[in-house]
Amino acid sequence: MARPLTCTPVRRPARGTGVSALVVVGALLATGAACDGPPPSPHPEVLPQVETPYDRAVREALDEVSGSRLLSVALRRVSEPQPVWHTRVAAQDGTVHLVRVDAVHGRLLGTAVPDGQSAADKERVSALAASAQVLPEEAVERVKSPDFGKVTGIRLEEGRQHEAVWSVDVTTVRRDDTQTYLVDAVTKDVLDRRTAPPSA
Repeated sequence: MARPLTCTPVRRPARGTGVSALVVVGALLATGAACDGPPPSPHPEVLPQVETPYDRAVREALDEVSGSRLLSVALRRVSEPQPVWHTRVAAQDGTVHLVRVDAVHGRLLGTAVPDGQSAADKERVSALAASAQVLPEEAVERVKSPDFGKVTGIRLEEGRQHEAVWSVDVTTVRRDDTQTYLVDAVTKDVLDRRTAPPSA
């Protein structure tokens, strides 16, 4: 059984000390001196079943395919007890590999090479991956904010001017939605932000 939260009475400061009682109480609460127990969590958890963050799934995928570059990572089966990261990486010759990673324990679940990849497809993929000078984690850093939640997807795409851009999906608690940011994969500039309801 969890130990009940107990609080120690806080004495009112003597008159004439120039110290506000609210300041004293606030300081004691902030340091944990007033209450014997864990402080409340300042923010609710986003997708608590996802214990393995996106960057660990990316590292697993890049390690699995030597010399590869990230194309995308996306959270799948979010509503199930065991969600899965689907990560696509490009090998040095442009061949796309799909690597699945358990989003709870971080275990590698399998690797596959999708069929139908032509020489032209591989050349285009290789060129797009090589044009991204900004790492995906750098793109994520550019879109952090006070109500930042969990990254649920990152994709390397071709922008309107044929430039490489990172599309970063962030699911938040405060707004109960998913924010999608477009970040220039060369300059790190945030180009756009869109809002959508969370995907099922």
